[in-house]
Amino acid sequence: MCPYTETYTWCQFIPAFVLVGIAALILMADAFLPKLDKRVYAVFGAVAAIATGCFMLGEPCNLFGFLACVATGLTLLLAYDYYAVSCDSIAGGDNAEGYGEFLALPLVACAGIFCLTQAHDLIMLFVSLEVLTLSSYTLAGYFRRNQGSVEAGIKYLVLGAMSTGLLVFGAAWYFGMTGTFELNPQVAQVALQGSAIGAPAIAGGFLLAVAMLFLGAFFKVGAAPMHVWIPDVYQGAPTPTSSFLAVASKVGGFVVLCTLFAPFSRYMHPEYSLCHVLVWIVALVAAATLLIGNLGAINQNNAKRLLGYSSIGQAGFIIVFFLGVGAYGIGTRESNIVTYLLAYALATIPAFYAIAMVRTQRGSEDISAFRGIAKTNPRTAFLITVAFASLAGVPLTLGFIAKLKAFLALIDTMTVFDGLSWLLVIMIICAAAGFYYYFKIIRAMYWEKPLPEDKPLQVPGITTAVLAICALASIILGTLPLLITSGS
Repeated sequence: MCPYTETYTWCQFIPAFVLVGIAALILMADAFLPKLDKRVYAVFGAVAAIATGCFMLGEPCNLFGFLACVATGLTLLLAYDYYAVSCDSIAGGDNAEGYGEFLALPLVACAGIFCLTQAHDLIMLFVSLEVLTLSSYTLAGYFRRNQGSVEAGIKYLVLGAMSTGLLVFGAAWYFGMTGTFELNPQVAQVALQGSAIGAPAIAGGFLLAVAMLFLGAFFKVGAAPMHVWIPDVYQGAPTPTSSFLAVASKVGGFVVLCTLFAPFSRYMHPEYSLCHVLVWIVALVAAATLLIGNLGAINQNNAKRLLGYSSIGQAGFIIVFFLGVGAYGIGTRESNIVTYLLAYALATIPAFYAIAMVRTQRGSEDISAFRGIAKTNPRTAFLITVAFASLAGVPLTLGFIAKLKAFLALIDTMTVFDGLSWLLVIMIICAAAGFYYYFKIIRAMYWEKPLPEDKPLQVPGITTAVLAICALASIILGTLPLLITSGS
């Protein structure tokens, strides 16, 4: 039934081969150079991953790969600063056994994400997604001496198995309805019309297949109703792993959603009856995800768990872009998603760096552990403030621009479809809720007094650099559109 079949070339996957090769080099060096400081592997892997990502700038799919590579590189640098906790949690004490594998797995997972950006059929999509997912399972439960990490790995594995089952069953049903694994508008058109064999029932079976595929993809981005694993896994997993899952893995998840949604882009126009169904389904998923994420974060006291619910809420704002049918719709959907993910990465990664620093020196990941940092480390407190302010969407940060784009996309859709004003109200409420729970950490830093035993934090050089670069980038990218507008 597929009118054409695209092919893959070896050149498309060179960055993925490079990432896997770097991971293999780390494993070999770990085995044959046992006396070498294993933190060298973290720096080597981070530099190589970021350099690989820089070669991907250009097309939107390559921008997804760039974000994934940068997030992976920063995750490895976080593992460098988290070295003492990692060694104690993996093998006990100062024993670094197993630390090399902990650094290689994110690179393999990142290779899977890049392969996702090149996928245009369900076979490549599934295999690439499983490379990412299986690596993530291992990373989540890697701290075998830490009960929370083991529990996180088990929960992630059990719930992930269900999402994998949905993907496999959906792919099988898709093939049964269309006779191909290709994802393109022509296949969707033929299946929805049921014209291939004169059986209108094919349209129903095709939509059921697509629904199962989307449910499997929702698991990766943390969208309702497949969101339940995120808070527990983020809290229990090693902090570098939580950072990777929150940013790089989420990038991979939205690549999957964009790929699955591509065959339906032509139907996101009022002249198609299917468009109304798609708009309402996407709107309901976005609303549920927004409410669960933002309202669930309000009562959280653990910073990593708060960022878990934050991840769910931010996914809700991104899903709104799939509603677009006008100026902020089909033509710019991927670029808007990339912008939002960039803003999210520039804020979330430094937030996890701050949590890791506080966890290492104050022995806690609770919000209360941030008490008085503004008095003991005023510069560091300011950089952390920028990160959480961007997550909340404070003006003059890139997070504000990203959220503004989401609101514009919805307003643009409302000019074509009536009855979506309720979603706009939900977005406003959830954005306001974000100000409350993100500023809980800022309030702890500035308004709470440090305890007598709270010494000034010793901020590692890598942490300082990452916090400063991300804060500067967030502010510059957040103010640049305003400067350009005022200048013109």
